[in-house]
Amino acid sequence: MKKWIICTGPDWFRPSVTSTRQIIFHFLKDGYSVLWVNPIAFKSPAVNSDNKKSIKKKVFNKLKTHLKLFRHIEKNVYVLVPFYIPIFNSFYDKVNSKLIRFQLRVATLMLNINWHDSILWISGNFTLSPLLKYKFQKKVYQAADLISDFRTNDISLLKSLKEKEIFLSRNVDVRFASSPNIKLKLEQLSQEKVQLLTHGVDFDHFTTQHELNPFIQAVKRKGLPIAGYFGTLSDANDKEVFIRLAEGGFSVVIIGKVLGDYSQLEGKSNIYFAGPVEFRNLPSYARGFDVCLLNWIMADWIKNSFPIKTLEYLAMGKPVISCRIPVVEELFSKMIYFANTADEFVIQAKKSLEENSQEKILERINEASNHTWKKKFEFIKSTIGIH
Repeated sequence: MKKWIICTGPDWFRPSVTSTRQIIFHFLKDGYSVLWVNPIAFKSPAVNSDNKKSIKKKVFNKLKTHLKLFRHIEKNVYVLVPFYIPIFNSFYDKVNSKLIRFQLRVATLMLNINWHDSILWISGNFTLSPLLKYKFQKKVYQAADLISDFRTNDISLLKSLKEKEIFLSRNVDVRFASSPNIKLKLEQLSQEKVQLLTHGVDFDHFTTQHELNPFIQAVKRKGLPIAGYFGTLSDANDKEVFIRLAEGGFSVVIIGKVLGDYSQLEGKSNIYFAGPVEFRNLPSYARGFDVCLLNWIMADWIKNSFPIKTLEYLAMGKPVISCRIPVVEELFSKMIYFANTADEFVIQAKKSLEENSQEKILERINEASNHTWKKKFEFIKSTIGIH
């Protein structure tokens, strides 16, 4: 009989590979088949942005994904993009819950999945919450971010998210949190035990030598050190950091899908947008960085978070300049440079280059080797009680 995991996390079709995807890869290696359910939205795209350009990009990206419906991606991997009604109130929450249950029933019948013998894995959204009342082998909530600390001033939305997160966290068997802050807050919400599961790194992928992509080679020929960032580009990124670095003697390379309004950066000297890059090709770009950036506008969600790219940067041995994220400071204070302002990012970036050495490069790589996804997966298996 096939072993199945039914899971939800970020959009499967985005170029970046999130922590949930990395965990799912290890379930596949362990003999499981996967039904991945793409997330449905839990709020309007206008909730935390009044920028029309940003809203249009978010809506367009959602529409492109929803055309994919149901796909057999590769051996033992199936992706369901569920239909739902994008109206956000309690009535339509109930309607969408029924729609989700119906679509999951159909998909699992097609694939001959027995829910009782399957693992239900929920991360980053409430899409599969309607299944929590049913029996599974194990039900797991992986809190890579705290959903109820979503960046918004909409009090009623925050109240609704908190209620949904309490329901989710109290109706699973195992709860994982990616940072101590999230662990503490989730324990307070759920009144249940939460396991700390910090992110890992695909160590071999980021330490293997790759020929630099021609795009990066062209930027390097400009003669300036490269300050690089990869990941989804939203309005939560501190764009002023990119501008100041470009004005302060760096070529700034920005890799990722642009979901926010970055028009103020377009056409500026020394700023280069590479666009989305598939995970398998990412090292051929990022190994050309001289310094790597973790630059966001400080808010509760970033204070809670543990950006997975932290370890990916370190695995390449690169100097990292970061805003003050508590778990990053706690784990890596001796090898990462921290900045409070855009101007400090420039100062610290220059300092990191002056102080860089082969010894520091090896120290970063060695630290990353302690956080592989293989080690994380062994902890997951022992925690949820599977062999």
